[in-house]
Amino acid sequence: MFELKSKHRIYASHILKDQGGRCSRLHGHQYEIILELVSFDDVLDEKNMIMDTYEIEEIFNNFIGVDHLHLNEFMGSENPTMEEMSKFFYEGLKGKLPKLYSVTVYETPESCVTYNPFVELRCACSSEEKSD
Repeated sequence: MFELKSKHRIYASHILKDQGGRCSRLHGHQYEIILELVSFDDVLDEKNMIMDTYEIEEIFNNFIGVDHLHLNEFMGSENPTMEEMSKFFYEGLKGKLPKLYSVTVYETPESCVTYNPFVELRCACSSEEKSD
């Protein structure tokens, strides 16, 4: 299996209407968006790559349009959180990046969210009976 991580930086503002506090006012961040592409079957393209990183960058930039966004407008959302952003970017890019596996959004260097539709989370308290 091969994994490719492509980092992109955008500058964007947003208002988190439902959060309250200072984030409910207009403010901005320098976001880092990490696109993870995976080749599970070890198949590479004619250039011996999962995908050319220049192509990924072009696709990402075309999706964004500009790098100074107001996320509420761009995403059509009243609360564009990191969670919503990661899924929005995944859904918006998956058609052009067939090996897209996950999208991670860093709002600050310390805080990020990853959207990965391929991973099933299982509760530790599953419905399986415990045997003594």
